[in-house]
Amino acid sequence: MGKRPKILSQQVYRLGHVVVRTTDHRENGKTFALNPDVEGGEKKPLFTGHIEKGMGTQLRRLAHHFDDLEAGLIGDDQSPAGQ
Repeated sequence: MGKRPKILSQQVYRLGHVVVRTTDHRENGKTFALNPDVEGGEKKPLFTGHIEKGMGTQLRRLAHHFDDLEAGLIGDDQSPAGQ
């Protein structure tokens, strides 16, 4: 029988100029890393940590706040509405 993989799953999400990578690791548990999205590939992580209960709710609150901020943007130049 072959070796079992250490990484069970991995997902990548882009948020502006940051790449968020989540990993479900057999030995280290569920983790995330924030990397700069730079040409030529990702460099060292800006931050890494373990996923904790409540983080999903915190991220949804942040997403709602971003939605509110985006509502004030117009056009491709992202000038505030009414200016």
